[in-house]
Amino acid sequence: MRVKYDVDTQLLFQIGDPLDHACACTIHNRMYELANLNAVNLNVVVKKGELPAFIQSCKQLGVKGFDITMPHKSDIIPLCDEVEPFSREFNCVNHVKIRDGKLIGVGLDGLGMVMAIEDSGFPIYGSKVLMLGAGAVSGPIAAELCQRGASSVVILNRTVSKAEKITISLKKYFPTLQATAMSMTLENLCSCAPEADLVVQCTSLGMSGHQDDYEDLTFIDLLPKDACVADVIFNPERTSILARAEARGLRVLNGMGMLVNQEKAMMKFHFGVDLGPEFALEGEETLLMALVMRQLRTRRLTRKGASK
Repeated sequence: MRVKYDVDTQLLFQIGDPLDHACACTIHNRMYELANLNAVNLNVVVKKGELPAFIQSCKQLGVKGFDITMPHKSDIIPLCDEVEPFSREFNCVNHVKIRDGKLIGVGLDGLGMVMAIEDSGFPIYGSKVLMLGAGAVSGPIAAELCQRGASSVVILNRTVSKAEKITISLKKYFPTLQATAMSMTLENLCSCAPEADLVVQCTSLGMSGHQDDYEDLTFIDLLPKDACVADVIFNPERTSILARAEARGLRVLNGMGMLVNQEKAMMKFHFGVDLGPEFALEGEETLLMALVMRQLRTRRLTRKGASK
């Protein structure tokens, strides 16, 4: 049952530009409802350069916080009074809460994926991690895995310098960590696979709507029989890499668990509320519904643009 909005309703925003296809508000509001919170999350378009004025308005209005998408994930950092160390290191904040006039920022991408991996039953402590890709989520995910005791991290990326930048950052926080950056080649994939306990696929390869995919998945056949393969992609439900791993009988998980656990982490960050395991299925159903609605809205906008 929807909570009635009144003078005590806690106000939060989803900010970015553009927000035409954003579905986060739908998901957040459903989570508030499930937790019986008197709160609402609204989309607000904030253009680049408008962040300082927006923040001032939030403080004056008594806004509880806001969630951030492009192009503000790095621009918000110097405007925050406190930033979680990994979020600052990897230059990515996507949630801000306002407490006593102070802005506290955090990035929850890495935490969401690691919570999903833990939910699958995979033991992270002492594991050897193979990261595929060095994009925006790779650093935060790697850092959270190291925080939970991963013993080594190998990052493969087409541009090796991006992977090296992440390994340098990881070693700052985890001096004894074995962290290696390598080029994303079939030879390197095949040489690293036999030693990998956990593979985390962080690229857009295999994503719905993208033409690119892994040309050769031989390396999956070289993974240990008790390895886990995780993919940040949730659409399609089974990417080619997950399908190959699943066919081998390996433990697999897609990006849906990452998103659901980000919601749980968001609720803890903004409201101090712990959502139990019983919320996972509801969260996943809400996410799927919101994503379908976004796809339909995108198609409508595309058709409308084509008819002009």
